[in-house]
Amino acid sequence: MKQATAVNNEPGRFRQAMAWLHTWGGLVASWALFAIFLTGTIGVFDDDITHWMNPERAMVGEFDPQTNTQQQRLDAVTKGEAYLRDIAPQSHLWRIRLPSEVDPAIGLTWENENEQFQQARLHPVSGELLTQKQERETQGGHHFVHMHFEFHAGTAGIWLVGFFTMIMLVALVSGIIIHKRIFKDFFTFRPGKGQRSWLDAHNASSVLSLPFQLMIAYTGLIVFVTVYMPVGVIANYDHPRTFFAEVFNQPEHRPETGIQAEVYPVTELFEKAEALMEKPASFISVEHPGDSSAVAKVFGLFEKEKNTGRLLFLSSGQVILDAVTGELLHIEAPDLFDKSNAFAAQRIMRTLHFANFGGYTVRWIYFILGMAGTIMMATGAILFMVKRRQKSLNEFGAQTPKVYRAIEVLNISAISGLMVACVAYFWINRLLPLDVPERASWEIKLFFFIWLGSLLHAALRPASRAWIEQLSLFAALCLLLPILNWLTTGHHLISHFIEGDWLNVGLELTVVLFGVLGVCSVKILKSKQHKAAIQGSSRYKTKSEAA
Repeated sequence: MKQATAVNNEPGRFRQAMAWLHTWGGLVASWALFAIFLTGTIGVFDDDITHWMNPERAMVGEFDPQTNTQQQRLDAVTKGEAYLRDIAPQSHLWRIRLPSEVDPAIGLTWENENEQFQQARLHPVSGELLTQKQERETQGGHHFVHMHFEFHAGTAGIWLVGFFTMIMLVALVSGIIIHKRIFKDFFTFRPGKGQRSWLDAHNASSVLSLPFQLMIAYTGLIVFVTVYMPVGVIANYDHPRTFFAEVFNQPEHRPETGIQAEVYPVTELFEKAEALMEKPASFISVEHPGDSSAVAKVFGLFEKEKNTGRLLFLSSGQVILDAVTGELLHIEAPDLFDKSNAFAAQRIMRTLHFANFGGYTVRWIYFILGMAGTIMMATGAILFMVKRRQKSLNEFGAQTPKVYRAIEVLNISAISGLMVACVAYFWINRLLPLDVPERASWEIKLFFFIWLGSLLHAALRPASRAWIEQLSLFAALCLLLPILNWLTTGHHLISHFIEGDWLNVGLELTVVLFGVLGVCSVKILKSKQHKAAIQGSSRYKTKSEAA
């Protein structure tokens, strides 16, 4: 009988083990995963955010990237080449990006004597250098993308995100195992029931976004597969460049020879590449200019219309030329599927992960499902504390109150604090003076300072008050953002409507909507606190009367 009972209890024990793994693994990772999901969800609209954060950046009437002539493109390359030859003649790298819808200026990149990348932007018509007084320096929406996949910490950050992503996969699988009525409970929500309400919200957001979360976690790992599993590349190749050259069927990287040689006119290289591809180009780079090993790479213009809805993009075309002789080294024909490429599947994973298909319809679907995943992370972390407050568990002996307090402080900072920091980032963009050196870097530094400030605030205030105060600040910053934009730039929602600037209209209305949701959250929390105070007072009176 004992053996039979033990066998019968095996499923129960397994589920209990999975419950422990889900609870503690999910809690430890929830703070980082909330940040990863929230910033990634916002980053779906990175170009739109960048557009709002660059109010001075307007399309120049004389230069339309969509209808420009070859002569206009050649003139843009000529302006870029002249600037680079003047300012960085000894650089190891030149890059010239032609004007586009996202950025109407001529974009330049080069390496200085310390092998640090430098950037500049030129007016597409006059060729004059655009200064910070003309345009504010900012990373715009790309800040959220970098937060999403590497926390602004480079390779170490990529590894850290990968670690938490693996924990997320474990938490998702264990959550499926322990939830007996996963789909039935999806349609169940009981408001005003304390722990039960938080559990219902957690279950509903989990089930709604479960396939999406599994896809995002898996594709996120695949995107950086060579970073997470570099052993094969290291063991078989002297340099990663050799590996990628073989994978993409391109000429291997040329090392510098030290022999001085004059670079072929970049404009002529660009013109020759366009003729070979039989389509407009958007970008040209020159490696080792001034050295006999110099190579020019010209990339064709990516055509969104032809690739809408495709997971494996048509090739935009690429031409590689000897930058000294002008000799053709390699050509990748445009408008072809690169199915033979060993990384074709990885490219599909990347397209899926970053919502680079289907236009705004898919982006909004990703945004909604991403927010559902974000809510799942938040409700899971909050549920942990709600459950323990109600049951008064003594998991850590005498240190239990201190541990629970630390968890609550981290919950507040990781959730409401990050929300405040994200919307404050938009305020920083408008309030930080344009002439501040390394302005883009300071925008990001202040973002982290504000986030750290939310942690200190949560540690110094009672938990219930900290939640209300930080969410109130979040709501105020969201609701007042359009007014701030009006006061600092002269643009407002009505002017955006008149100008047909639907990107800015959509962004500001979305932020205002989140402000309204923030106000609703504050009202709910205050109502619960008021009810709790009344109930506490009633209990006290009852005890007094009994005495």
